[in-house]
Amino acid sequence: MGRKQKIDYQELQSTILQVATEIVAAEGAEGLSTRKVARKIGCAHGTIYNIFDNLDEIILRVNSATLDRLQRQLQRDVRDCVDPFQAVIQLARTYTEFCHNNYHLWSMLVDHKLTPGNTLPPWFQEKVDNLFLLVSKMVQPLVDDDKEKAERAAKVLWASLHGVCSLAMSGKLDLIKSETAEVLADSLVRNYLHGLQGEK
Repeated sequence: MGRKQKIDYQELQSTILQVATEIVAAEGAEGLSTRKVARKIGCAHGTIYNIFDNLDEIILRVNSATLDRLQRQLQRDVRDCVDPFQAVIQLARTYTEFCHNNYHLWSMLVDHKLTPGNTLPPWFQEKVDNLFLLVSKMVQPLVDDDKEKAERAAKVLWASLHGVCSLAMSGKLDLIKSETAEVLADSLVRNYLHGLQGEK
């Protein structure tokens, strides 16, 4: 009787996440299922559950990788910005560009809700917190180093940019014959930052 082939679980995990990412990038989160992943990989459906507890865990891992890519791109694009004001403007531009270029992955990142009974793991929350920390640190010099105000500003900026990007990517901005998301985002951030500085 022949030997059973030993499964490299780490390699299989990586393959599952790669295929899941490709499915979401092409079809959106609604196109992702464990059966589809198993079919594309060529393994039994149950094998997926030897690696991941459920679909939520796969989605969180894909979202984690998306967060990492976004953070790296943000850090790269503001690396040479000396002026804090211009650095925040650049963050907004990079965020808008990332959403445009990675629409389905970005949508799953911001829209996914865990199934009832599942909770967000601390390691994922830490990644989200680190992203907001990056923004708040950029804003802080513009608000007299007021940490609390900078943290609030980071959340306001994210919520506002999220709205602009969501409307743009869904085509809703066309209904009001608006300018591009990039132009709106730039105007929004500039005016908000000027308002923050005017509060001094």
